[in-house]
Amino acid sequence: MQEQLPLRPAEFVKIRDGFIAFLKQPAGTPIELIIPQAVLDVMAAAARRGRIRQRVLVTLRVASLLVAIVGAVLGAFVNPGIIGIAILLLGGGAFVWSHDRSKVRREPEIDELVTEPNDPLQSNLRALDDLKHLIANGDVICEERLPDGTLKPLSPRARAAFLADHGSLLVVSRDQSLWQCIPHRPIPMSALWIRLGGRVAPVVVTSRTLLKEPDRILFDQRVEWLLSQADKAGTKAKSFREALQIVVALKRPEFEGITFEEKKERLRQEGLPDSRMEKINAGIYPPFNNFLRTLPMHELP
Repeated sequence: MQEQLPLRPAEFVKIRDGFIAFLKQPAGTPIELIIPQAVLDVMAAAARRGRIRQRVLVTLRVASLLVAIVGAVLGAFVNPGIIGIAILLLGGGAFVWSHDRSKVRREPEIDELVTEPNDPLQSNLRALDDLKHLIANGDVICEERLPDGTLKPLSPRARAAFLADHGSLLVVSRDQSLWQCIPHRPIPMSALWIRLGGRVAPVVVTSRTLLKEPDRILFDQRVEWLLSQADKAGTKAKSFREALQIVVALKRPEFEGITFEEKKERLRQEGLPDSRMEKINAGIYPPFNNFLRTLPMHELP
């Protein structure tokens, strides 16, 4: 375990290293193995275009406000007033339109970044969103380390930058010129460090990832660890324990090489409900996933 995640729950690490640990990857894993360089380049290019777009919209707002003021003056002092009113409405409409457009998100969505089937990359990008929300909500502590060595905890307003357009760049890029493309202000501009507190991305372990685990020894170790955690929780983990038993059933050696539908048909004869098996196979069974969030996942084998 020390080789995989050599972080103590109370330890502060650089934000990109923290993201790699959040994904339960070995320390020192390059960010390019988590999110390919081609995808990082798309994110950076979108941010630069977004900065240009914001500047254009700001200019348009200022110009339209001036036009509206001119229209108001003309409407009040020049006859016929209809000309000034028309100019006022034109400027006001342009101001409202540009203001509304500035609120439209332009950060690429996951399906735009993943243009061909790639489940690991999709999971990593979802984990990036999870980490950003944890930081923004203050559930993961984040601080700036200023050039003079002093520490500055991020204010709630600064943490909100993680959820703004292109806020992902605060995590995956050390190029601070890209951070300036984030429209939210204030933006932290010094080195960022976080304390995970033992958290691991929810997408790292689900019933689906357990079912897809190719290493039988690791699968058995994880099941044993999860059962031990369920035993500690007692009756609160009843649904979780039942779901884990279905995971083990679906993973039986004699089922290897057959389809899920065939597994389901056989297990149905043992009294297992179809709907629960389908949700567990898809990794979307709430009692299973909700209980996982309460566990010290950094200790998972």
